[in-house]
Amino acid sequence: MLVQARGLAHHGHVTRLFVAVHPPLAIATDLLATLDGLDLPDHRLTRPDQIHLTVLFVGEVDERDVPLVAESVERAAAGVRAFELAPDGWMALPERGPSRLIAAGAQAPSALAELHRRLAARLVVKGRKPRSFLPHLTLCRFTRPTPFELSAPFPGVAPFEIGEVSLMRSVLRPEGAEHRQVARFALAV
Repeated sequence: MLVQARGLAHHGHVTRLFVAVHPPLAIATDLLATLDGLDLPDHRLTRPDQIHLTVLFVGEVDERDVPLVAESVERAAAGVRAFELAPDGWMALPERGPSRLIAAGAQAPSALAELHRRLAARLVVKGRKPRSFLPHLTLCRFTRPTPFELSAPFPGVAPFEIGEVSLMRSVLRPEGAEHRQVARFALAV
């Protein structure tokens, strides 16, 4: 139910929104530690509290319509069961061309795939194709795009429970994006 899809016009301040799930802070710290000893180009680490898996990038929304988006996220999450997420390998992204970041990839458990499907059905602007879903947790961003291939084995991190989904605001800053929680919704147990 992205407001643009309903024909509501932008009248005020526009904000960038996305829907995410977050690992526990201890797991985020463990994920960052997996980068120790890797020979990486100049990069900036993601702060542990900013590590997340984007379930759906909503895009720019009029600030006054954020409550409508939050309601859509809440309805999409209703009945989706909590699930376990298990990072299982390195990803240098984008997959083609020079890399911009290193992430920990993860397979999408059925509950996460269902959540993505429901969110896309509600929030993607009609006529636009949703971005392909590639579950990952960004660990660092390169200072500049660099041809890069990571061949080191992924050391593994313990699977963790995801029990809630968050609607997030993305504020772009010169030093990188800052993400702030707008609302969070519990998944079913």
